[in-house]
Amino acid sequence: MAKRSPFNERYQKQNAHAGSTRKSASSAKPKRSAGTYSAAPDKKSPVKKKQTWSEMVPSTPEIKKWRRIWYVLLLLAVASFGLAYWGQRIENDLMATVGFVIELVAVGVAIAIDLVVIRKLRTQAIKDNAAAKKGKPTKTAEKAMSKSDNDKTAGDAGKDPS
Repeated sequence: MAKRSPFNERYQKQNAHAGSTRKSASSAKPKRSAGTYSAAPDKKSPVKKKQTWSEMVPSTPEIKKWRRIWYVLLLLAVASFGLAYWGQRIENDLMATVGFVIELVAVGVAIAIDLVVIRKLRTQAIKDNAAAKKGKPTKTAEKAMSKSDNDKTAGDAGKDPS
């Protein structure tokens, strides 16, 4: 690479004395020390905490009711498995068959509740939470409002308007 000539006008500063050159970009010092991250979080915005799994999964009283039923069915399935196992140990085919059938039915109903009922309620609760953050009324809120309006009009039907 060719050396810069201090006498070339291109490398001379405007008000500098003759014979001095501009400093190169490689001699510029960084404003931060090496290895540090320069982008600092905004002090105005609050620090977001990491959500736990229980905060991410919405829960309503109806979901809690169905989840309780789901737990009871799973406990019933475990107990009936014990019954079926005991029936095999004592060589009682009727007890083993009944325990096995109860176990299969309880597990099947529990899976159906989880996949159909609770999933539908959970997705509706997620939509309600998202709409509530945006400030929009949801279908369930609209239904509740229209139901309360209908109850008021039905209750006022027999009253004197004066």
